[in-house]
Amino acid sequence: MKFYSFFIFICSIFAVSTSNALMPQDYAHYFEINLDEKLPSLSELSKKYAQEEIYDYKYDYSWNIEDVFDSQFRQRILDNGKREKRLVFPEEKVFVQMIESVPKELYPYIGPYMHTVPGIPEKVLNIPEIKATKNKFPEKIAPQLQNIPDIEFVSPSLYFILMPEAWPDNQRYMEMPNFYASYPKVEYKHDFYNKIKKLVPVSQFAPDAKKEKKVSRSDFRTVQPTQTSLLTAADVAAFADTLDGVLKFSKENTNFSDLHRAGMLLDMYEVDEKKGIPNNNQIKDMVNPCQRLVQKLQILGPKKEVEFLKIVAPKGFDLKTWAYTCDKTIKAYRLAQINRKTLFELKAYSKGLYLPAIRQYNLDAQMFQMSTMQAILEMYKAPMSDVIEVKKNRKILKDKFKKMDFMLVTNPIAMHY
Repeated sequence: MKFYSFFIFICSIFAVSTSNALMPQDYAHYFEINLDEKLPSLSELSKKYAQEEIYDYKYDYSWNIEDVFDSQFRQRILDNGKREKRLVFPEEKVFVQMIESVPKELYPYIGPYMHTVPGIPEKVLNIPEIKATKNKFPEKIAPQLQNIPDIEFVSPSLYFILMPEAWPDNQRYMEMPNFYASYPKVEYKHDFYNKIKKLVPVSQFAPDAKKEKKVSRSDFRTVQPTQTSLLTAADVAAFADTLDGVLKFSKENTNFSDLHRAGMLLDMYEVDEKKGIPNNNQIKDMVNPCQRLVQKLQILGPKKEVEFLKIVAPKGFDLKTWAYTCDKTIKAYRLAQINRKTLFELKAYSKGLYLPAIRQYNLDAQMFQMSTMQAILEMYKAPMSDVIEVKKNRKILKDKFKKMDFMLVTNPIAMHY
């Protein structure tokens, strides 16, 4: 259990995956979703990916334990105790790659602890920089902790707190210049504006003047939305009206946990079918959260599909058209809300400015970073027409998303603005 805890701790510091590295553009097809695809049922996927029980405990609760020691369990622990070969941790390969990808400046803060954890692979402990940290106290300590008496006796499991970079006060951020709006100086031309007043009477600009209502494309719904059709403001408003029902659906019965389970099984299924990114397939939920939600409903079966259809049908949607409208709205909303920092990062991704740094990692870490960068680019991919239509309903969308904590049941909608 101690080794598992350490493994999770390292995962929180640096995440990698287990596949070959590709360039960012090679991942675009992974984010394509076909809602007409026939997916296995929940029972079929559960059976296929059911975890094999290592040992039958023969009781359900601790107070039902019998008073006779189980001979089968006794024989198993005797056999394991006589083995000279170490039992391999299932994700050991990932763990070793993870440690190798961690910046070496971090080793003095995690290396001493690794030497105290049973089950750490020898390949990791024999890394020269890790081996040199055994029973060694870190030399660099955060200024906030330097005056604490006997701090060298702190447990190695807490060494990571001693790292100066772990304290926000010690981190240096790039200073951004202040930007001021500048407006051109336009000379007032009396002759020009006198001509304008003759063409357009001043009475039309009076406060009580009646504004002429012009019907435009924005006022009409799209007859049959597709993945590539353009949005209208009426489409966005109709979608926004379904969000209260979606939020209520996520809190009813076991819908949230059922959809979460269906999502995990769907990720494993797509990786096996070569349609997903190994150990990083969850990012598909970020790119197209609505289409992924409909796929999970399809896995759960017709009953859940009908329940969800009752929410969106009153606004003229079926599951597919709702998913298409929803994903296009969310992508356009993200782009409408984008800030200068995010825009700079997207530009850097698309131009490959991060590639030299990423190539310093091992191939598996490169794959994880590349696919994540591609996902972020796909999250903000929307035509300008959709952005303009979404801006007309931006406030109501923001209020609805905030009420949902920017989550579409189990799928993230957007960053918090």
